[in-house]
Amino acid sequence: MKRIDILTLFPDMCSAAFSESIVARAIKAGHLEIDCHQIRTYTEDRQGKVDDYPYGGGPGLIMSYQPVKSCYDAVLKDHPTDDGGKPYTVYMSPQGTPFTQQTARRLAKLDRLVIICGHYEGIDERIIEDIVDEEISMGDFVLTGGEIPAMAVADCIARLVPGVLASDEAYENESHSDILLEYAQYTRPEVIAGKKVPDVLLRGNHADIEQWRLENAIGRTKEKRPDLYEKYMRREREKNTYYFDNSATTKQWDEVTARMARVCEVLYANPSSLHGPGFDAEKELTSVRRKLLGLIGGEDSGNLYFTSGATEANNWVFRSILPANPRLGRHVIISAVEHPSVSESALSMKEQGCDVEIAPVDADGRVNVAKLAEMIRPGETALVSVMHVNSETGSIQPVEEIVREVRRLSPGTLVHCDCVQSFGKISVNVKKLGADLISVSAHKIHGPRGIGFLYADKRVKIKPLLYGGGQENGFRSGTENLPAICGFETAASVICGSLDDRFSKAARMKEIFTSAITSGLKTYVLNSPEENCSPYILNVSFPGLRAEVILHTLEKSGIYVSVGSACSSHKKNRSAVLTAMGKNTKVIDGAIRISFSADNTEEQCEFAAKTLVREIKTLYALHSRKKN
Repeated sequence: MKRIDILTLFPDMCSAAFSESIVARAIKAGHLEIDCHQIRTYTEDRQGKVDDYPYGGGPGLIMSYQPVKSCYDAVLKDHPTDDGGKPYTVYMSPQGTPFTQQTARRLAKLDRLVIICGHYEGIDERIIEDIVDEEISMGDFVLTGGEIPAMAVADCIARLVPGVLASDEAYENESHSDILLEYAQYTRPEVIAGKKVPDVLLRGNHADIEQWRLENAIGRTKEKRPDLYEKYMRREREKNTYYFDNSATTKQWDEVTARMARVCEVLYANPSSLHGPGFDAEKELTSVRRKLLGLIGGEDSGNLYFTSGATEANNWVFRSILPANPRLGRHVIISAVEHPSVSESALSMKEQGCDVEIAPVDADGRVNVAKLAEMIRPGETALVSVMHVNSETGSIQPVEEIVREVRRLSPGTLVHCDCVQSFGKISVNVKKLGADLISVSAHKIHGPRGIGFLYADKRVKIKPLLYGGGQENGFRSGTENLPAICGFETAASVICGSLDDRFSKAARMKEIFTSAITSGLKTYVLNSPEENCSPYILNVSFPGLRAEVILHTLEKSGIYVSVGSACSSHKKNRSAVLTAMGKNTKVIDGAIRISFSADNTEEQCEFAAKTLVREIKTLYALHSRKKN
């Protein structure tokens, strides 16, 4: 049985709401217990006062701490929880989060609930700090007290308690229970004022009736609540979508979009302007920069410059930072498995007189540290660039070991690390990595597209990338994209706050695919290594098949994967990464990349993996028949 205790100055008012109709019958039948408690009974004031004037002055009176706390303690003493702990406590407040059907479902799962009704101009803040678990609002309007909202919340929760309604269907089909508003309802007589009940409801075909009700509910929602209609349509679009191309880009989170919208609305001024709104925008920009520096452990060791993404940041390293440090030398080393924004930028520096060497990788796509060390020329090697996590295979590079070798052999050499596929997925700490420069992009971690950053150690001399207004400390002119920058910080803070949980989830999802492939197929090649590999990426080949054919075959089932790196998949050349790993052409031509996000579910993985295995078997059978 569920128990709800309401703490109020008007218990009779609240009790009356539960003395009639469905809730009253549920209480009588023992499915539910609702008690209303008079706060005034517990006051220690001789005049029976439960309120007082607020410190600092102001209109009205504030409910005092003592009577509310004493009432609360008495309720717990008379009706202790089963485990002796504190019951979940809600305070009805216009400052709370909006109450929805989803909130009701969540609260209905609790065995005990305490609701505190405010009155006057509010309640002593220490009650909220000491007792309240959640503040809930019924909407953006003000009432004389919390009693009416408390009654509404209790009634809504009561309807969800098993046994209160005649059947589960009674509330599952109602408005807001499943986003859509409820369909139109009719009763006898069949014709009223010339208006007839829809024929479909009279024919008795239950399938047709259900279809009509769904279409009617969709239409009513679209007309009356376009906001809910958009949520419904988005959910329907996503229901049969199995997106596993997260290394190319991730879906932007709702909280990121909401943050960006708020910034657009409130912090619209140019951060470089000298007036108040401009100062507010600049203050937010500074705060976000500091937070992102903190997430990579670079608060006191370097600077962070916002860019349009990691491609720009990588180009900046080669096209502006190298010229700014001519004394370091003209020799550059990159790995054989770098992103095109690194490899092509590096090779372009040959036109500027630089000598560019490419460090080889082993069969797992990992840099051979010993051979890279042999390439270093003390006093001549200006820069070594090695990505942290490979975007095609997920191989984690031994960056820390590489940095140690570079520092031992040529202390002045700069080390750059493309951290696009590692930031927000595994730990990225500039002090631990030891890199002088790192590049990051927001859209790989559910942030907005078109924003990223370049981190540079304080010892790095920088030449401006863009000239003009002097933004980004004079190194990248142009008005800062503050909405995107703030959205970036929101995504980064959320994802970096749960790295371990997301890592474990990604590992489970990758294992679902790996297990399905290895147990269900005979012909395959796992290009992603078993060890020292990101769980967010699985690269697998099906020799003899064309990767593009596999991609489009899966797309018919709503499953989306990629062919190699999205940034180079439109090019005719075969994967440079798999080529560097020594894979043959059949393996390379049949390689697909499956990349995960914490937004994916294990159920999605199960379906997609089974479908992949089934379709690969079919394609191999067709391929075999054509050969014969």
